[in-house]
Amino acid sequence: MFKNYFKLIPFLILPLITAVLVFSAEPAIAQTNESKSYIVQLNTSDAGLLNSIGENIQLEFNFALNQKFENIFTFQSELSLSQIQTFLEGELKYIEEDKEVSVRQNAITRLPNDPGVTTNGANIDKQWGLVKAGFTRAWRTTTGSEDVVVAVIDTGIDATHEDFRNTKFVGGYDVTTDSPLRSKANSDDNGHGTLVAGVIAATGNNGIGIAGASFNTSLMAVKALNARGSGTSSRISQAIVWATDNGADVINLSLGGIGFAHDTTLANAITYAFERNVVIVSAAGNDVAITGGNLDIEPVFPICNDNGLNMVIGVTASDVNDLKPSFANFGKSCVDVTAPGRRILSTINHDPATGSYSPDSYAYASGTSLATPHVSAQAALLKALYPFASNRQIRDRIISTADQIDRLNLIQCTGGSCTGLLGSGRINVPASLEQKIPQLGDGDIVQLINTTEIYLINGGRRQRISPFVRSQRYFDRTPSLVYFSEIQNFPEGSFAPPLDGTLVKSQDSATVFYISGGIRLPITAPVFEMRNFSTRDIVTLSNSEVNSWVVGSFLTPPEGALVRTPQNQTVYWVVNGMLHPINFEFYNQRGLNIFPVIYMPERDIDGFPKGESYVL
Repeated sequence: MFKNYFKLIPFLILPLITAVLVFSAEPAIAQTNESKSYIVQLNTSDAGLLNSIGENIQLEFNFALNQKFENIFTFQSELSLSQIQTFLEGELKYIEEDKEVSVRQNAITRLPNDPGVTTNGANIDKQWGLVKAGFTRAWRTTTGSEDVVVAVIDTGIDATHEDFRNTKFVGGYDVTTDSPLRSKANSDDNGHGTLVAGVIAATGNNGIGIAGASFNTSLMAVKALNARGSGTSSRISQAIVWATDNGADVINLSLGGIGFAHDTTLANAITYAFERNVVIVSAAGNDVAITGGNLDIEPVFPICNDNGLNMVIGVTASDVNDLKPSFANFGKSCVDVTAPGRRILSTINHDPATGSYSPDSYAYASGTSLATPHVSAQAALLKALYPFASNRQIRDRIISTADQIDRLNLIQCTGGSCTGLLGSGRINVPASLEQKIPQLGDGDIVQLINTTEIYLINGGRRQRISPFVRSQRYFDRTPSLVYFSEIQNFPEGSFAPPLDGTLVKSQDSATVFYISGGIRLPITAPVFEMRNFSTRDIVTLSNSEVNSWVVGSFLTPPEGALVRTPQNQTVYWVVNGMLHPINFEFYNQRGLNIFPVIYMPERDIDGFPKGESYVL
């Protein structure tokens, strides 16, 4: 009988592990010797020597082009290379494995023998998600490459797990202790990171456990969350930069939450990675029960922390029927695709019910945390097949080839239709490997034929350009005329934002926003006055246009300002767009005491982004 466990809800990660089954560390299928192909050059033309090695020899053909290549044979045997060398000692010039060469990177023609793998996409007791997303068909083209590295920024990875023994790990890092991680170490004291890593690259075709969706891909463990599954945006930022600097091609972020705000350091780290051609994939979150789940209203970070350029592929979950599970967040601005994320079988090393160490185990888990690594694995397959593709091309390929599932999700978004709120749909891995990269790309401006609708192609989405934004930003650009079929694979995103520094408000609200990096920052009355803004500069736009942009933290007072609340004596110094607490000694010795301290309401101070303390 399966044992059900309640949900685990760590602070920053998004596992929400439900109905988890942890089962025995014993292999489900005993390991067997596999027949290998060999190529050998003998000192004689007597191929009968090969027949004497054993019963399983299959002589295939004699290879002879000239004298240098005489007496070369290929055959198959279950004996090891060293056993055959010993048996034929004195009779051969050389022997080696006959490696298969193919234009398809590590392609296979039949399914791996791992007991978790299935051909039935409805079998939720096995790896149904691999079938639903098309990985099992994609493996005919590629199973990944060890040259491609996926960094899992999480609670660590138990690289000693039995289903990672043949998985390649590169050296990782623990940012919680600022220490390097050995490639085959167990750095996971929670279990979540091992769950995520198994979906990506658990060893395939080893007769035990499961197969990762891109099982020939290399993994990099970057531990940024502690044993409770919690961490800080500064640690996540550090982990992103470290992974980027140490060779990650793809970064998996199965973490985040409503505890984050728009964080400058995290946004800068994401930008740093994206500008260095790293594919960044992040979970949408499981906050429906807390916030309602609409990221357009309650954004979650880091998925929404990409400065309006869609540097992060945002992933929400879908189930075996392509329905959005009740726990999964949604939204037009931050979600790009869905992927299997309900009852996903993967590797684990801690019992989620007790928290106790449980080596070489497996579990069923649900959450957008489990959907995200499916997309990271898809990105890894694309990078293996097209090693020179840019992260933008890989992002756009994933988004533009997904299967639309809006028509199935009529009541799944808090009782209403999910149309336009699930990105471009559930990922379709074979289609992403086969189709050409779209001719349209970032920065292109297009106009639908026979309409006045103009769009900017940006971040794998089409963003409608309003008349104001066109006159402000694109007055000198002539749009290309296109049919809708040419852009329909780019899901509709938010409106194209105005220039940074523009003051906007919607028709039905008095709140004024400052545009920065595609994000709207609310402006309080004191800050409006301190920055010498004028009401003449406020542009009133439609509700749908203004509301399409992600809301960030309050706009801070101008650089160098000193502020405090009437109730609290703490003085803050505004530096680089953040409020830094200072002590009395710093205030006096740095000569700040000649400047006035401005009093502001406590609710305003609480809404500003905070930086480190400046103290002496």
